Amino acid sequence: MRRELLIFAVVISLIAASGAVAYALLSGPASARIVSVSTDKDLYHSRDTMKISVSIESEGDLGNATLQLRGIEDRHGDCQLHKEIPVTVSKGSHIQVYDHKLPACSSCSGLNAGNYTINATLVQNGVPVSYMTHSFRLEQ
Repeated sequence: MRRELLIFAVVISLIAASGAVAYALLSGPASARIVSVSTDKDLYHSRDTMKISVSIESEGDLGNATLQLRGIEDRHGDCQLHKEIPVTVSKGSHIQVYDHKLPACSSCSGLNAGNYTINATLVQNGVPVSYMTHSFRLEQ
């Protein structure tokens, strides 16, 4: 009985592994990628509104996609920018634009003057397919 259960478990494991390999081979590489991340300025001040632009190129239709924007980490390790934007991407070049109001730049807010990073990630069906960063400067 134990031997039969062991054989059954091995067979199920092999079937699952071969299914995962087949899925990886048939699904191919990511069909879209982030080609640039930019802001309308390189220098911002407290409470400015920044315009973040993310350029995406796609070889085909991308279903169930999300553009994640994260960054502007304060001294406590918290991200002041944390946004998930549902996107519909068809074949070709696309630009997604997002306006983000910056917080006050002060020791009380945990955000000191300095250089900060924005991380843009394109996610399809819960899987990251492309990633890019952009840096800017924040002053009082």
